[in-house]
Amino acid sequence: MAKAGAEDSAVMTGRDGSVDYAAKMELLNPRSVAHSEAHVYRVIEVVGTSAKSIDDAIKSAIDRAHQTIRHLRWFEVARTSGHIDEGKVSHFQVTLKVGFTMEDAL
Repeated sequence: MAKAGAEDSAVMTGRDGSVDYAAKMELLNPRSVAHSEAHVYRVIEVVGTSAKSIDDAIKSAIDRAHQTIRHLRWFEVARTSGHIDEGKVSHFQVTLKVGFTMEDAL
């Protein structure tokens, strides 16, 4: 197994080893993402719901977050659950951690 280099460890965040997606994209294509000094994020949790699918629940959560939060960069599925009605899945619920870049302080 190859030893991780300094570039690889630069994209790791958190105790669980989750990947900072924006930082990873910058390493792969530096022109597509802001410079590394801009990599300060705020993380919130949002819950999306859908009667159709998990995918729709994720999309509804991101769509709604996008209406009030600027600079959304990544999401991570933290929890997936749902409701059962008469032996059938009737509703999907997905909890997401959503990261967005912080704006410059005044």
